[in-house]
Amino acid sequence: MALITSAMLSTLAMSLASKGLENLAENTGKSISQGAIDWAKSLFYKDGEPKKALKELQENPSDERKLEIVKSILENSIEANSENLNHFKEIISKLPKSDINIEGSKNVNMGNVDTNGGDFRIGDNYGG
Repeated sequence: MALITSAMLSTLAMSLASKGLENLAENTGKSISQGAIDWAKSLFYKDGEPKKALKELQENPSDERKLEIVKSILENSIEANSENLNHFKEIISKLPKSDINIEGSKNVNMGNVDTNGGDFRIGDNYGG
C-alpha cells in the first residue's frame, strides 16, 4: 500500500469537519469524482447528516481523540479496500495546498522579497 501519512489523514479529517463534504467538493475548484464523494459519504454521513464521529469532531475540532477516531475510520476503510486508496488520493490531491493562518505575530514574511541587492531583515534590530 502507498504511504499515507498521519498528516494526510488529519488534513482530510479536518477539512471534512470544518467544511463538510459538499462544501469541500465545491470549494476545491476542481471536480471530485462521484465515486470519491460516495466513499466519503458512506464513512461519515447517514441520511444527509454527519455520523457521530464527524459530528463530534465538528463540534470540537481541537479534541485530539475525536480527530484520531475520524483518522482511524479513514485508515481502516483504505486498508479494507484498495479502491478506497484511490478515492483518498483523489480527494487529498484536490484539496487546497495550504491554509496558512498567522494571528498575533509580528516579523512574518508571507512572500518573496526582492531587494535588488540591498539588505533585508525580518525581526527586531537588537543593537546590531
